[in-house]
Amino acid sequence: MHVMGLLRRGAYADSIALMQVADELRRLPGIATAALLMATPANLATLAEADLLPPEAEGAAAEDLVLAVRADDVASGRAALVRAEALLARPAAGAPAHAETPPRSLVSAARRMVGANLAVIGVPGEHAVAEAQQALSVGLHVFLFSDGVPLGAERALKLRARAQGLLVMGPECGTSIINGVGLGFANRVRRGAVGLVGASGTGLQEVTSLIHRLGGGVSHAIGTGGRDLHADVGGITTRQAIELLAGDPGTRVLVLVSKPAADGVAREVLAAAGAAGKPAIACLLGWRGEAPAGVRVVDSLEEAARAAVEAVGLAPPALEPPKLEPRRQPWGPVLGLFTGGTLCDEARRVVGAAGHGFVDFGAEEYTRGRPHPMIDPALRSAALTRAGDDVDVGVLLLDLVLGSCAHPDPASAAAAAIGEARARAARHGRRLAVVAHVVGTEDDPQGLAAQENALRELDVIVCASNRLAARTALALARGD
Repeated sequence: MHVMGLLRRGAYADSIALMQVADELRRLPGIATAALLMATPANLATLAEADLLPPEAEGAAAEDLVLAVRADDVASGRAALVRAEALLARPAAGAPAHAETPPRSLVSAARRMVGANLAVIGVPGEHAVAEAQQALSVGLHVFLFSDGVPLGAERALKLRARAQGLLVMGPECGTSIINGVGLGFANRVRRGAVGLVGASGTGLQEVTSLIHRLGGGVSHAIGTGGRDLHADVGGITTRQAIELLAGDPGTRVLVLVSKPAADGVAREVLAAAGAAGKPAIACLLGWRGEAPAGVRVVDSLEEAARAAVEAVGLAPPALEPPKLEPRRQPWGPVLGLFTGGTLCDEARRVVGAAGHGFVDFGAEEYTRGRPHPMIDPALRSAALTRAGDDVDVGVLLLDLVLGSCAHPDPASAAAAAIGEARARAARHGRRLAVVAHVVGTEDDPQGLAAQENALRELDVIVCASNRLAARTALALARGD
């Protein structure tokens, strides 16, 4: 195998473009894998760990773009690099030959788009605050996908927005659904009477998708950013969203979803939910306080979805666990490799940390300067492959997240890595069990059934919820 690459000084491309180029290179003859990312220290360290750091990356700076390929031979590697240069140089698909000069700022864009009331911001974190301030200055709500924003700056943005009667959804806001329109990594779910507030992107996706699967529907799902319930932020956007949903005639039930929250902030937002005058369900992972009147606190994302559907008067069907083949011996420890942080956290709580391992590839150290793993799962795939050589791993636990902006075929993207991991394990006289949960609906572009069936063809055990997948992985690990 030959590792080769190229370096483009001071270059930048958006996450979707990087994913598309890397995906196309991986399909070329003689190319085992490819990665295309900004040359931040964390990204270079990740490439080195994966034995994919090309010599051309020496001396690279964080603002440079690095391409790396692992090829069967030098000729295949050179051909891939030539192809990469051509792909990076091509104009965006559908761009007219003589396009109107694009606006140079959010202010000028807002002047052109009369009636616009929302700005979606996904620039690197060091520039995100200034762009969000511009959006607020022209009266726009903000959906802030960017990470790397200091907590103090987040609080200041949200205080200013609240004073202006505007919402700042984020930073690190992966998902919202407003009036049936998805923002970020949203799934296509039916409209209905359940309104959600989520300080968690994939948690919000899991609950909205399960509400859809269980027969319910969503009025709005307002993302707040994963740190909104941090003590230094104080739940500003969460409380605004609760107030908005409380006054929305199309919302009959409230659902709160969050990563672990500061205890005092959790109590404040639960009190606000209890005072909203509508049935409220809360899944604040890891929180063990006493719920106020009118709020039902649940322990899992699946239970939150079920409780919401029941609260609007429907009888949701049961989500059955998969049937497992009898096995006398335990498979061994679980390794959870996740693209969604809340899904990873929930699974860790179900399985337990002792003796098992979990990695959230959506964490900031893996996403700074490179596409989110729901867009480009290359890092997760590399870790999957390496797991085949790890004698301490018996069960692989995965999430696959569908929806807008996500990878067009995540099951296919994982297939080669799953096969290689099993082949490596077999060379060591071992077997690997693989358990997965697909977050999404049949209406998503990727199609829920198609993705689940593709996994089953790989002999992957597919579960209907993240909780069931974690429980199944633990049962296999123990030999239950």
